[in-house]
Amino acid sequence: MTFAFRNPNVCILYIERDHLRSGESVAFFVMTAMRTRTLAALLAAVPAAGVLVAGAPAQAAELDITLNSFTVSRNVFVLGSKAGCTNAIFTAVLSAPLPTEVDGPFEVSTVVVDISGPPVSGGFRDFRYLAQVGSTATYRGSAPICGKYTAGRYTVTAYGMVQPFREAAQYTNRINTFLYVKRPSNLTLNATPEPVVKGRKITTKGALRVDGRVAAGIPVQVYFKANGAKAYTYKGTTRTNSKGFYSTKFTATRSGVWKAVYAGGPARSAAAAVDAVKVK
Repeated sequence: MTFAFRNPNVCILYIERDHLRSGESVAFFVMTAMRTRTLAALLAAVPAAGVLVAGAPAQAAELDITLNSFTVSRNVFVLGSKAGCTNAIFTAVLSAPLPTEVDGPFEVSTVVVDISGPPVSGGFRDFRYLAQVGSTATYRGSAPICGKYTAGRYTVTAYGMVQPFREAAQYTNRINTFLYVKRPSNLTLNATPEPVVKGRKITTKGALRVDGRVAAGIPVQVYFKANGAKAYTYKGTTRTNSKGFYSTKFTATRSGVWKAVYAGGPARSAAAAVDAVKVK
């Protein structure tokens, strides 16, 4: 018989018999928010054959409390794959504090935050219990976001939950949001020649790396802002080659600043670089 505990309020009881005789069986029983006294009572009731019989759980009910808002301290974490961890701070505000005792103490009374990773993460799942801020209807907590995590979009779901002793859990409404783990991008730009004769060709070239690695086949947009102008003008798009380099030519007409932009994506941060060129 072995036990696995994920946190102080949640445990999984796994009952196993290494040597089964004819007619004996193995049973699995999952308990949510059972404390030590409940666990001891259940163990005392386990037959010698290792079979634990339990009735079907009651239908989950909804609380008469609303989760009004749920926020994350920030939604984008730019981390290299070898970087350490930084905390995401979660804040949930309910219409009223969750009850802690109704005809006896509750086993769980908190706001739960579920975190699930992108499909390529191999089924990453985590959860956190938020702590009540004083006696208010605000609950707050944190979770580490680490560079070793798979880059991409993570779904974060919050909901209030109360678990009366030996009764079905009750829940509030749910609120979903997203956070992104992105790899850092680095883009360079060199506009040559400098200076350049008006009407001659100017070459904008550079390289793109993501998390220190070559980024091949990635679109890079090129912009130009003439001296005295207030905004950049789009000039064209090129792509990086197999070694992460890009190069494209334009006609030089005025002095100003050239700008290369990589837009980024769900798993990569955006990047930009500029280079001023004088036209004579």
